[in-house]
Amino acid sequence: MKNAIAMIAALLCVGGAARAEKIHSSPRNHKDEVRVHNILFGLDTEVAVPVGNYADVNSIGGGPILTGEYTLTDTWGVTMRFGFQGHSDRTIGGFDSHVHSIPMLLGTKYYMGHERQGMFGAFELGLFDLMSSATPFNGQSVTSNDVKFGMGVGLGYQQDRWSARINLHTQDVGNFGSAFMVTTGIGYSFGSF
Repeated sequence: MKNAIAMIAALLCVGGAARAEKIHSSPRNHKDEVRVHNILFGLDTEVAVPVGNYADVNSIGGGPILTGEYTLTDTWGVTMRFGFQGHSDRTIGGFDSHVHSIPMLLGTKYYMGHERQGMFGAFELGLFDLMSSATPFNGQSVTSNDVKFGMGVGLGYQQDRWSARINLHTQDVGNFGSAFMVTTGIGYSFGSF
């Protein structure tokens, strides 16, 4: 958790330095201010579907994801995503189980077109706070909370302030093949500073 806080603080420091540089530099036109050396912030909706062995203990879920992007050029950006995925129970062999997740991810985003529009690819890595619960019928639930290192790739499309994307993440690199999650969603960018 300390590493996640340090990464977020570093991203904010870089953004603050970029903002100070922009204020003291020569004026640019409005189109350039929107594209380069700003921090964009927004909100994504996310629907998550576990695949492979992970689907044996977890079911479909979803939730909100706060997003931030520091624009390096008009085609590259550094991203941060933080949110919550709540999952419904999966019933197997007399047990109800689920694994809720809090993803805290840093990454990069590359736009295949120019002016931050059209198709983009994304790579992310970071921490997943996995909150597991298993409840036998007429019994007491057993819970655990584990923080795991994960990573993923995504593909999406940006149109003005709206975006749509699909991702494939492993929520635990140590158990790479047993913690796969496919997520998809629609996002909206509220503004920049």
